[in-house]
Amino acid sequence: MAAIKVQADPAARFPAMRPAAGLPANAPARRGFAVFQRNCISCHTLNGQGDAKVGPDLNIPHSPTEYFREDMLRTLVRNPQNLRRWPQAKMPAFDAKVLSDADLDDLVAYLKHMAGRKVSP
Repeated sequence: MAAIKVQADPAARFPAMRPAAGLPANAPARRGFAVFQRNCISCHTLNGQGDAKVGPDLNIPHSPTEYFREDMLRTLVRNPQNLRRWPQAKMPAFDAKVLSDADLDDLVAYLKHMAGRKVSP
């Protein structure tokens, strides 16, 4: 027997992942949150929230925007093996067919924004 569990959207379930409420609806960080939900949330938590168990938290203790130059962060997202090679690597490459340059810009904007919104888990 199988069951389907209907859950609220991630913004409702994980409020510490949400960008600041005062941001305009079309703000890059808000669009980046949508990109994060589509592409990252299945493997990564943020601010200690989320169901993922594969990758590291992307804000606690540090956002990758705090320890990677922006070009290196983009390299990591585009193809992690171009930045670091290791046999147990699980993060897939997100080439431009999967994640447009505009989406990557918005994702980086979201991560930068959230670096200023850390919440202790």
